[in-house]
Amino acid sequence: MTKFFEIDDRDGPARIGKLYISNLTAEKTAASFVQTPYLINSSKLAAGELPVKNLGTFWQTEQDDEKFSKVEDDISKTPESALLIFPGGRYTLTYPEAAHEKRERKIYEKISGMEIIGKRPTAAAVRPIKDSKEIQGADVYIMESAGTFDDDSAGFFEAFLTVKERLPADAALWLPNLAAPENAAMLIYLGADILDTTRAEIAGFSDKYMTSAGTFFLEDMTELPCRCRACAGKTAKDLREMPAAERYALLSEHNINALESEMSLVREKIRRGSIREYVEGQCRVRTWLTGLLRLFDRSPLAEMTAPVFRRETLYATTSESQNRAEIRRFAERIMENYEASGKEILVIFPCSSKKPYSISVSHQKFIQAVERNRKYINELILTSPMGIVPRELELTYPAAHYDTAVTGHWDLEERAWVGGLLEAYLVKNKNLYKHIIAHVEGPYREICETVAAKLGISMIYTAEKSPASQTGLKNLRAAVDKIVEDATPEKESETHKPRPTLLKRGGTEEKTDQVKAIARYQLGPLADALFTEETTVKGNFPKYMLMDGKTQLAVLVPQFGQLAFSIEAARKLIRSEKYAGQYTVKIDNFLPKGSLLAPGIIEADPAIRSGDDVIILGENVIGVGKAKMSGIEMNSSSKGVAVLPRHTKYKDEL
Repeated sequence: MTKFFEIDDRDGPARIGKLYISNLTAEKTAASFVQTPYLINSSKLAAGELPVKNLGTFWQTEQDDEKFSKVEDDISKTPESALLIFPGGRYTLTYPEAAHEKRERKIYEKISGMEIIGKRPTAAAVRPIKDSKEIQGADVYIMESAGTFDDDSAGFFEAFLTVKERLPADAALWLPNLAAPENAAMLIYLGADILDTTRAEIAGFSDKYMTSAGTFFLEDMTELPCRCRACAGKTAKDLREMPAAERYALLSEHNINALESEMSLVREKIRRGSIREYVEGQCRVRTWLTGLLRLFDRSPLAEMTAPVFRRETLYATTSESQNRAEIRRFAERIMENYEASGKEILVIFPCSSKKPYSISVSHQKFIQAVERNRKYINELILTSPMGIVPRELELTYPAAHYDTAVTGHWDLEERAWVGGLLEAYLVKNKNLYKHIIAHVEGPYREICETVAAKLGISMIYTAEKSPASQTGLKNLRAAVDKIVEDATPEKESETHKPRPTLLKRGGTEEKTDQVKAIARYQLGPLADALFTEETTVKGNFPKYMLMDGKTQLAVLVPQFGQLAFSIEAARKLIRSEKYAGQYTVKIDNFLPKGSLLAPGIIEADPAIRSGDDVIILGENVIGVGKAKMSGIEMNSSSKGVAVLPRHTKYKDEL
């Protein structure tokens, strides 16, 4: 249980927090906490100038009473504002009964294999850990072997993931002897909260000059690209000609400055929600950093920490962008949750630079071309890196929130990703679509042709050079008109006008189809409980309201393309046969006012992700709100805002 570390902000796995330790910076005016990600000065730590005491040297495999007394005496003499570091997996601290009654417990036991750091009591007895049940959470964990994994992406990530899986979600993680300006962003993005200057200082004594673009040997440099106090007014030659001690000191000072500067930039990127984009560029500095990002994207940690929406644009500018958890999740939910409405004609369109697609000039032309027969058509947009986007989900994050470079060239990975999703979609709906029109050109058409050949199906290609050209639009209109005309029986009499035999959906039904598609994207099949014969959709696109008679069930939030549910919707979901605790946060029997904090949560659905709309459920309380952390984090955190309630009521008030 964490008491001295608190997370304030997140951007994926990266987070900003507070570590409540007085004078950790060894400055007289320091606040009672430091902000993480935080950089510890290793020289000051080793010199005893920082209030962090390493007790590991006192702990041996075999202990006698004299050594126990030594450790206990050292603890009692340590200032109250300091942290104590204990070796991992072998010992714990127990309290005299009187001491336990008088003061709040501040030292925490250790998970085997990692050191811990925590607040200390005034007095305590030290005993070996005999039972794993004695192990509890600490404020900070130290991955003590981190420095041995430099340039070993597979080895580091395997060890790192093992550590992260065993830590409480709200505990801080210290990666010692590894940080450099070039890798700090990646380490913090993965979830490191504390780094130190060990490697930067060692590099200074090795005549190495560190930058965020890599590390250089001083002897190979002509210019100094930095203008910090250590570098200002000097050249590489000036440094080389200095006495060794002075040169080492200046290089170490510069390396630390460069590391601090990089960490400041990273914290700003986290606040702005753009750390991922920065890391995708920064990982190119070293091959092992690129490997780390790719390993992370394939790990469960990536999906667990990715929010369901962000306010900032998702910039897809590298090959790694395609592997982002938000993009993979979008594709998976389409395959698993989305159900195409009952129409037998599928028209495939290219994407547009403007989002959502339907407000772009090109898509406005497409829509006008098929307007009179649109009730017979399902529309699907091909795009990289999203893959495929059904028209009903074009508002939903990240479909309307990404930007990518448009060059007209698609690499093999892009083609395989988009083509694979199109193929899977057509296989899933093979019994629905009788006619497929591909109004695309260039790489889009090549992908469609490859998929059609593989599945042994035919597609009608209507675009010529440019899908938005007059010729292309005329071909599109003619193709749709012919399909509808061919499906229309001949006139039986002058007074009877036959209708096409194709399946169709009217305007009111199409509104419901779009809202249902979004609800299913968010909740899966459970969302079907909200749609009955009494269900209607009011309002104009995109400000839809889902109604059950006169009762509002949900409103569509255009900014994120998601539904915000009401308490009545929560009640309908809970009564559904498909309900098994999905997207539910169970709390103690109290009515939340303001933020719902993690300590008030009994249990949360592990499938919940930050940004999800959730049901709040107590013995006599029901509510709805927006998750601020994942369900897994809620279940293991002792601090922090877990949910922002939107509506809460006692059940007897309904």
